[in-house]
Amino acid sequence: MKLSVLGLGEVGSLIAKGLADQGVEVMAFDSAKVKNPVVALAETAEAAVADADVVFSLNSAMISLSIAEQVAGSLKPGAVFCDLNTGTPSLKRRLAEIVPAGSFVDVALMHPLDSAADRLELSVSGPGAERFTQLFEGLNAEVTYVSEVAGEAAARELIRSMVAKGMAAVAIDALWAAKELGLEDWAIQELKSEFDAASADSFQRQLDATAKNPKRHSVELGNVVEMLSEAGYESTTLNGVAATLSKVMHSKKIPHANTED
Repeated sequence: MKLSVLGLGEVGSLIAKGLADQGVEVMAFDSAKVKNPVVALAETAEAAVADADVVFSLNSAMISLSIAEQVAGSLKPGAVFCDLNTGTPSLKRRLAEIVPAGSFVDVALMHPLDSAADRLELSVSGPGAERFTQLFEGLNAEVTYVSEVAGEAAARELIRSMVAKGMAAVAIDALWAAKELGLEDWAIQELKSEFDAASADSFQRQLDATAKNPKRHSVELGNVVEMLSEAGYESTTLNGVAATLSKVMHSKKIPHANTED
């Protein structure tokens, strides 16, 4: 398999080197000067993709459309064009309309890479997703086929991002609040312990407990708000948490929560 990587940033370089180390013939292009390229570089994006079976676009969502437009006419018949940039489902559908019919693959990188040797965990959707899955058989990659609809893999990635970024934001907010109360050192250790103890069962218990007792949870949250107000700290996340609990109190069901004793 011949593969082209458009964009040799941190992630692009790790993917390019990882696949090259497995015997994939990799050619890359980056509009910026690359000091220590991990694979061979082409003079232009068009030259990089001309003979590729698979093209990875790893630039940014802001320029993904222009990149697709630039190379669409240079893709060889049967090649698949894969957009790995974090973007909305609607953006992925627009990209699918630019490249040749049947060639687009919406690729979501479902786990961050720390090294080129890491296993790629990918969810793929779009007209070319099934072909992509076949091409990556035997490589150090776990490819989950989602559907032939462009954007459905991106939606999964963004939901995961919503959870990860949301948890980080709440934890940071809690650390800021703890600092105001003189509890900073205790709080960081407590948060780390909570994450260490987290499991699928503890997650389910949280869902079930909130579904069964949303009013009690809301009252407890009110105590937190009052305490922080007295300390002169303005939370950045509690309004959103309160809004969620309010919806649950007003009978908006929590998917997969068990309210039976």
